[in-house]
Amino acid sequence: MSDNEHTTVRIVDIARMAGVSVATVDRVIHNRGKVSEENLARINEVLHEVNYRPNLIARSLASGRQYTLAVVMPRFAQGEYWADFDAGIVRAEAEARRYNVAVRKFFFDQYDRSSFEKLLATLRGETFDGAVLATLFAEMVSPFTRELDERGVPYVFVDSNLPGCNQLAYFGTSSFDAGAVAARLLYDRLDPGSDIVVGRIIHRGDAGSNQCRSREEGFRSYLQQQGFRGKLHYAALRLDDEAYNREVLDDLLLKHRAIAGAVTFNSTCYILAGYLAARRRTDVRLVGYDVIRRNGQMLDEGVVTALVAQRPEAQGYRGVMALCEWLVEGRRPDTAENNMPIDILLKENIRYYKNNLI
Repeated sequence: MSDNEHTTVRIVDIARMAGVSVATVDRVIHNRGKVSEENLARINEVLHEVNYRPNLIARSLASGRQYTLAVVMPRFAQGEYWADFDAGIVRAEAEARRYNVAVRKFFFDQYDRSSFEKLLATLRGETFDGAVLATLFAEMVSPFTRELDERGVPYVFVDSNLPGCNQLAYFGTSSFDAGAVAARLLYDRLDPGSDIVVGRIIHRGDAGSNQCRSREEGFRSYLQQQGFRGKLHYAALRLDDEAYNREVLDDLLLKHRAIAGAVTFNSTCYILAGYLAARRRTDVRLVGYDVIRRNGQMLDEGVVTALVAQRPEAQGYRGVMALCEWLVEGRRPDTAENNMPIDILLKENIRYYKNNLI
């Protein structure tokens, strides 16, 4: 049966294929009334064969039930990583509205732990039926999900996955493996005895995001497996403070002349790239994450060696739609852990990369 036929199959068609009455099929699809095990098996086999999905719009409109989803994410400016994520939310929001599902966004400062604490206090006073949670501050997200469990509120994780929680699904990359990919991209281009700079943005009240920590673990693990003989040097950098960053990096590279590689584990590799460009340090290979505008420019100019990307718009879109299907239809995602492809962008292929495609 073709894809078009899958989308137009009727209950009467299913009844004919299963050799049962329309009323029996209706009871199975809408989970009402008793059906013999034999008929149930026949109907489920046909439903699987034709990839049957009920009309969510009709069902939600008929019930008159209104749902609200909370999307918890960092504040952003245009051209930043979370702007791409938000584009996926916006697209899903337009579709969700047809199912009587509204989306509310709640923002926090991804570099300030106290900002997230205040947002959690706000969320405890809000009413919503499902949540999409960016898991940057894992040590606070996990306890909050237990509160959601008690309230019976389903939730989806994005950005990075957290063990020991009852999330409906996760949409994002394997952060550990993404760290290993970055390590290989650098290691293959360096002498095994070369040193590497790890750029870290200073957080207020926290050492960094859960995703960055997981990426660093994967990065270190790969280097260790390969017998890396160099050293990692950490540079604590600030957002929008070029003078401070220049002083820190000048001092670091002067003291450690074996440095030939650099990496950042979030989307701010443009900070290191800007420094290397200004100092004309073409001898340092730099790998970063996410195809945001400034990173992409530095990659195209050859300052950044490679970018590791993770399709943020798809994460936002699929997270919202998974909750819509669960709330309206009661249908879980096919898998709980939905890992996005780990994309590798080079100067030679970035012009073909459409990061906003879902």
